[in-house]
Amino acid sequence: MLRMVIADLRSTVSANYPPLNFWTRVIGKSLFAPAVHVVVLYRLSAALYKFVPTRPFAFLLRAMTTVWGGTEIHPATTIGPGLCLVHSHKVVIGPGVTIGSNARIGHGVTIAGDTGSIGSRTRRGFPVIGNDVTIALDSIVLGPVTVGDGAFIAAQSMVLHDVPARTVVRGSPAKVVRSLDDPDDPDEPGDPRGEA
Repeated sequence: MLRMVIADLRSTVSANYPPLNFWTRVIGKSLFAPAVHVVVLYRLSAALYKFVPTRPFAFLLRAMTTVWGGTEIHPATTIGPGLCLVHSHKVVIGPGVTIGSNARIGHGVTIAGDTGSIGSRTRRGFPVIGNDVTIALDSIVLGPVTVGDGAFIAAQSMVLHDVPARTVVRGSPAKVVRSLDDPDDPDEPGDPRGEA
């Protein structure tokens, strides 16, 4: 768990800073940024959730993150190391969701499963999000979808279908607008893992 927390703390600061400046920023954010506090409290609650006798404490920590940072991450959620919440308010991540390493999540994001019945179709299941995925502000990822490694979900998108790896999706419902592997694309974004 300590390795995960250190990876989470490091993910909040761009690696482009010189070492002393980098670690000063990491320590500063770990002391004063509610988004970082929420991630650390989630890690503690996830560890407590693994054991039935300590589950009430896991839910107490989840309640604390809701009050302190405006974020609700269920302790049964599986999230890899390097989680970065850009801003913690209005983030909801439900139980059963799996998120890979180095995820970057903006404020207002909802990631949840089991959307129930839509017309004659039943959509039961939970999102599985790959490594190095960025989910921009106010986006929603619902149901049994898979988001591939390195994908970028643009702001205010609603993802209801699978997202291929290394693509940009946007809209409601979200559609692929381009590949991040296209060397001829003039709109190639800068470092999507810049400082939060």
